[in-house]
Amino acid sequence: MDRKEAIRQATKLAKAPIENRDDAEQKHKELNQLFKQFHLFWNEINKEAERNGK
Repeated sequence: MDRKEAIRQATKLAKAPIENRDDAEQKHKELNQLFKQFHLFWNEINKEAERNGK
């Protein structure tokens, strides 16, 4: 996975509806891992979401 894919994946996770507490915890863990591994910033996630019209 490269940085662009990580941004897309983080955007998908951040914008997806949360079903329950376990789902929220899992998404939180995955987002944190992506942010740490690829040194992402929220402004990158927000720009990708705007670009996709979400």
